[in-house]
Amino acid sequence: MALQRNPNVTASEIDGELFLVEPLSNEIFYLNPISTGLWRLLETPQEHPGLISTLQAAFPDQPGDQIAADVTDLLAAMQAAGLIRQDR
Repeated sequence: MALQRNPNVTASEIDGELFLVEPLSNEIFYLNPISTGLWRLLETPQEHPGLISTLQAAFPDQPGDQIAADVTDLLAAMQAAGLIRQDR
């Protein structure tokens, strides 16, 4: 299943840094550069393996298995926080 942004989440860029607000909890999330890249990729629904491949291609000097683990952990955290969801 594809992952996508929660359309109810508000994104604000301040001084080049991205912040998200989850509307149910009003919690504010700061996105680091990798998280910001994932958020931007999720503008359209994306499959988990495709996201990993994209980031592995963007960072060829980094170990691919480490990128895969980091992306998987980050996507799980974003989904748990209600920032992204699985496309139905």
